[in-house]
Amino acid sequence: MTADEFVLGDALLVPEIDRIEFERVVPARKSVMPFFWVWGTDFDEFEYEAETEPEISKLVHVDSFEDGRLYRAEWSQYVSGLVRGIKQCDAVLLSGTGEKDHWEFEIRFPNKDDLTDFSSQCIEKELELSLERMHMVSPPSNDRDIGYGLTPRQRELLTEAAKNGYYEEPRAVSLQELAEDFDISAASATGLLRRGTHQLIDSTILQER
Repeated sequence: MTADEFVLGDALLVPEIDRIEFERVVPARKSVMPFFWVWGTDFDEFEYEAETEPEISKLVHVDSFEDGRLYRAEWSQYVSGLVRGIKQCDAVLLSGTGEKDHWEFEIRFPNKDDLTDFSSQCIEKELELSLERMHMVSPPSNDRDIGYGLTPRQRELLTEAAKNGYYEEPRAVSLQELAEDFDISAASATGLLRRGTHQLIDSTILQER
């Protein structure tokens, strides 16, 4: 999807902003205040552009980490066609990643019919979406089949990070080296590892409560 078809479109186009990353959030009504990471250097220009967009009624800088900042946004009544479509189809936006002039999303639908309805809505609203990959979630038959809800990319990077000593003390491989092996940016690798770790915790430790 092109940058201007989703929230924060103009802010994403700031030259010194590398990436915007949502996680498990659907800004579908004013009371929802989702968190998202912004990676880059010119955060003053990003905040200026974000605060002038009609979807944003309040923007708060929450925390900073290396070359990234965590923000919390309160959305106005102006939400994009994509978000409305997700809400109407009872789908969940697991992640949304914006880089340069486009957005990529990971969306979970209850069933195939809801996916079909969503596709029809996108065509009706003239949203330029392309399907990169799709996989079905099914109950595991035994412990060896448990996928913990990880995407293939998350599983692959987590596995390589563990095998190569990323989680050892001291680390045997750096985040930058892992990113280069996967031909992605360090920010992308950070996001994949963080989402994968969150999914593992959510599917294991939190299920024990």
